[in-house]
Amino acid sequence: MTKKKEENMQWLLENFGYIDSLTAIDETGRIIVKQRFNPRYTEEENRTHNIWAVGKNLLDVFPSISYENSSLMRAISTGKIVYNERQTVWNHLGGKVVTKNLTIPIISRGNIVGAVELSKDITHIENRIPEKKLPTQHDKPLNGAKYVLSDIITRNKSMEEIKKSIVQIANSRSSVLVYGETGTGKELVVSSIHNSGYRKNKPFIALNCAALPENILEGLLFGSRKGAFTGAENKKGIFEEANGGTIYLDEINSMPMALQAKLLRVLQEKTVMPLGASKSIDVDVRVIASTNQTVDELLESKAIREDLLYRLNTISISIPPLRDRIEDIEILVEYFIKKYNEEFEKNVKGLDSSALSFLMDNEWKGNVRELEHVIEAAMNMVESSRMIELENLPAYLTMASPPDDRIEGLSEENEISLTDAMEAYEKRLIINALSQSRWKIVDAAKKLKIPRTSLNYKMEKYGIKKDGNSSY
Repeated sequence: MTKKKEENMQWLLENFGYIDSLTAIDETGRIIVKQRFNPRYTEEENRTHNIWAVGKNLLDVFPSISYENSSLMRAISTGKIVYNERQTVWNHLGGKVVTKNLTIPIISRGNIVGAVELSKDITHIENRIPEKKLPTQHDKPLNGAKYVLSDIITRNKSMEEIKKSIVQIANSRSSVLVYGETGTGKELVVSSIHNSGYRKNKPFIALNCAALPENILEGLLFGSRKGAFTGAENKKGIFEEANGGTIYLDEINSMPMALQAKLLRVLQEKTVMPLGASKSIDVDVRVIASTNQTVDELLESKAIREDLLYRLNTISISIPPLRDRIEDIEILVEYFIKKYNEEFEKNVKGLDSSALSFLMDNEWKGNVRELEHVIEAAMNMVESSRMIELENLPAYLTMASPPDDRIEGLSEENEISLTDAMEAYEKRLIINALSQSRWKIVDAAKKLKIPRTSLNYKMEKYGIKKDGNSSY
């Protein structure tokens, strides 16, 4: 017996004289076996817990952990036994549990198909043991994927559902197709999928299919062998380079049809054939693609093969545009101000109410990316320790058609601030649209070309009510 094995055996004897829980999961994190016989609980409580937990995702049972700091998922991602002396988690009821664990990967025919964990509850003595810091998402190398789940900043229900979906699909091997307008954050979602799953310690390679000509793109994807064409050398393609990891194909609908056929073959057969090679190479790569068109639009334009589309669309995620998630504008603005305060070494205090209201009215054709550029531009124009005001925003946003002379309170004799003038004009437009629409909020919002939620927000702000009374 080697010295290392002797040390491990000694550790087992010292720490696992008994166990009080056994948990087994499959490669996706779903609990397939749960046997808790912890003396801290009654026999009935243990039995009920075991029945309830089986079939659920590990994160549903222990929402405080992530795929990054779970010893079970670490065993799956590394294929090695995890000797975890201490792990602190909070269960779905909010209860704190401290355990010592021995976690073993389950391997079948050379593939990791799950993991099993033996646990000893030490919660009752946890105060005697100095707490060790568990690794977090940001403690791990990202290998090309720049973003993690916590980078998705939102209050929007649809976006929250997307975050839940990312956790659920992170360890699946199925292809994913992400839809979203330009600037909605497709790469943010794709990176988060990679960094939330067992492939996170493997390569993540992103490729824009619209940026390269067909002859270069083919060599990049599949690799080449010396003599395949003039000047060709033995070179790995990104499918070989990303083996075990993830390939992100942005603007997949821009990929030439001939390459789409080859990509479909790779997805089906899990092999690649480099240019000039006589033998295919096995690869284990998850493909995530994105497009700014919906499935119907893709089918109508015939920009992508139907068989490839359906293969990629095994799992689909549709990212809503910023105009449909206006409740996120304020927290995104706060995030970007903090970001550029650090980058520009400033101390801008925030965004004043008039400027925020103005931003919430904007159509945001460039979505979150445009909002970030607007805040970056404003940060360059405002002095440190001040608030961003309307006059600091980029000119292209604020140079709308001027209101006419009928704005309340505006005359040559009566001075009025720009903010008051804009709010008065906005209020008049809203009342006119509501009157023309017989006070139907949906119809008025369409006339004003703003989301219904935005109109409700402004009506409340200005105290606009159907009976004509207002507090503004």
